Amino acid sequence: MKKIYTLLIPMILMTVSLRAQMHLFLEEQSVQFGDGRSDAWVMPVVNNLEEALGDLDQYCKDRSDVKMKKGGDNLLIAEKVSITAISTKRGDLIGYGYITPNYYAIALIFQLGYDISLNSTDWEEEMANFRTYARQFMSYHFEQAYARRLDGIDKEMKDVDKEKGQNEKQIENLSRKIENNNKKIEKETDELKIGEFRTEISTLESEIEALSNTLPGLTSRLEELQKNRDNLNTEAHTYLGTIGSL
Repeated sequence: MKKIYTLLIPMILMTVSLRAQMHLFLEEQSVQFGDGRSDAWVMPVVNNLEEALGDLDQYCKDRSDVKMKKGGDNLLIAEKVSITAISTKRGDLIGYGYITPNYYAIALIFQLGYDISLNSTDWEEEMANFRTYARQFMSYHFEQAYARRLDGIDKEMKDVDKEKGQNEKQIENLSRKIENNNKKIEKETDELKIGEFRTEISTLESEIEALSNTLPGLTSRLEELQKNRDNLNTEAHTYLGTIGSL
């Protein structure tokens, strides 16, 4: 089989809004592939082809001990592989990522020969197996995509919470210094030293005010991040449930 492929995907009529509510689908599509056409299972992916193809690479390695190799732009190929979960026949497992005006997608193809690929007409059982394989990858990809997003939010929340805690600790320390200076003033009779203590207190109070002014914004950011995290969790569970019923 050829090692370099060119793949042109026709426009799929279903639209997906990844910024609003994603319409999930897993469809058999006939695609232009090399000099002919090949049947593929096509699915939407989260808006990052590099990450989606990386997930496909990892999924195939973990699921089938198959190593995918780059075959072109947004194209991964594992040549002459045997995947018993799909078919007893050897073939090229191909994953191609592409972008439409409405969504990002991956097409999965199992190429049996130069112009022969699994399809539901000639290999109904094998193509059904391939659909299960594709759906399981789709579920894996969405799990990984949302795990990455949640991990990013968790890291930011940790940083913001740390900054908030540090500022609160500084305020406590500065407040203690003010309290100590006030006690010193009560015992001091030298007006020059009293003036120095009061100047220091004024500086400390300004520092406290500046730090205090950061707290509402940090608290608000934490609340916003927590809300985003809750929404992402809900979204992930909804999508994974939908994928499971495809």
